[in-house]
Amino acid sequence: MPVKEMTTEEIDQFLTCARVGRLGLIVKDKPYVVPVGFAYADGKILFHTCSKGMKISGIKTNPNVCFEVDETISDATMSKSVVLFGTAEIIDEKSKVIPHLQRLIDKYRVPMGFDEYMSKPGKNREKELDAVRICVITPKKITGKKLVPRESGQDST
Repeated sequence: MPVKEMTTEEIDQFLTCARVGRLGLIVKDKPYVVPVGFAYADGKILFHTCSKGMKISGIKTNPNVCFEVDETISDATMSKSVVLFGTAEIIDEKSKVIPHLQRLIDKYRVPMGFDEYMSKPGKNREKELDAVRICVITPKKITGKKLVPRESGQDST
């Protein structure tokens, strides 16, 4: 099966719809890869994380990251992969965090406003805002490839 480059439009659509990506970074001089839920908006990747932990520590030490998203049909007759290299920025100012959290709520939860979502039982708006950080990855390079089935009559060599 031939491997083809994805167009910019295909990459944008794939990153917009994909549910899980993998963040690659360096933590204590060692590679670290972790799956994250994310949103793709304005050509940037954004995800939320805790204010303390390996992701934040790694990004503070070295903001150069890699981000990967892939999808394969169960019989492997078609697959897609996008790899992005970029710089991660940590956003911790509450007023700037909320619009990014809203994007994630819209993608992963029943769409509703941030304040309405945070008023649900068991939610503590201020406590959660104190604990969460948003990371925004600005891409320097994005590549996308797809494995597509051969069209009937195409030579397999």
